[in-house]
Amino acid sequence: MKKILVVDDNVVNLKFVDKMLKTNENYKPVLVPSGSKALQFLSKNVPDLILLDILMPEMDGYQVLEEIRKMPEVADVPVLFLTAEEDEGLRDKIRSVGAQGLLLKPFKQETLLELVDQYLA
Repeated sequence: MKKILVVDDNVVNLKFVDKMLKTNENYKPVLVPSGSKALQFLSKNVPDLILLDILMPEMDGYQVLEEIRKMPEVADVPVLFLTAEEDEGLRDKIRSVGAQGLLLKPFKQETLLELVDQYLA
């Protein structure tokens, strides 16, 4: 079973992604509502993939990813950013900070699963 860490401060978004991922019986989503909770989880667990919201209070997705890349046990785990904000240069920026991909909200279940499948196949 593939463990997927989902980080988003919006509980509705967490539940939405959780429901989508659970349609694949091989995926086990782990939901956390903040960057600091994600880092706590990652200090003791190694997921197969991280889905990370960019716009969050306290620590944004970029700051969380920067900390993840400093943690030897999870530094190589693929990270896909989730965001509703699309601006020019966003895809270049997410790659420059070490994320593997981007999924723009709102997204369809098929789109999410196809992207996740690419990294967990």
